[in-house]
Amino acid sequence: MDRGGIAVQYPEASVLEDHLKYLAVEIGDATPKPFRVDVVRVHGGKPPVYSVVIRSPAKELLRQTLEKLLDRRLTCGISSFMLKADEAERIVGSDGQ
Repeated sequence: MDRGGIAVQYPEASVLEDHLKYLAVEIGDATPKPFRVDVVRVHGGKPPVYSVVIRSPAKELLRQTLEKLLDRRLTCGISSFMLKADEAERIVGSDGQ
């Protein structure tokens, strides 16, 4: 991406997955891959969005944790939701890793 002549890097799907897994571990979830994340490219030079699927059995607790972190309700169904690039950056930066 390019923001005023400066290349902007957004979190890769694997990086966001790792940080979401860290959040799952914090709540006691030992699922090996509690989330699946896919980057959805947006045309027109806009930031990407992230499709997130909760694979963990602790779906509701993880949703509540993420809703508090993002300060919004997550929609798209019980086990999936979309994140904007700035939200993904907030999650990646939230846990001190």
